Amino acid sequence: MKFDFAFPGHWTSKRMKEAQTAILSSLEAVRCEANSNIPGWLLLAWRFPDELRAALIAELRAGNSLVSIESMGWPSEGSVVATMGERFTVARRSPPAGVVWYGHNEVPHSWREELSQRVGQVQFLLMT
Repeated sequence: MKFDFAFPGHWTSKRMKEAQTAILSSLEAVRCEANSNIPGWLLLAWRFPDELRAALIAELRAGNSLVSIESMGWPSEGSVVATMGERFTVARRSPPAGVVWYGHNEVPHSWREELSQRVGQVQFLLMT
């Protein structure tokens, strides 16, 4: 299951900012339970451990944007991976307890940074 947050080409930067603000508001306001009215992307975001979800919210508050969120069985079965639009700011300097920041080399075919957290054998990732 994958959700991409690609905005239509005709949207203004103001409209894109409003959409990202709505994403942040949803993450902060909704407690996900078995409710069929909750969008799939939000259900995936709520599968993140609390600390990693707090890092995601902190990045969105700082102006970063959510590009995609998915659960495709990588890097482990049950993993959720979210991709951010820009490098981390807040969460890199002081990741929440249990969350590890790792910077990758500037390799064009790879991501630049990740924040990860493991719960048992399942790894959860925020990537840039």
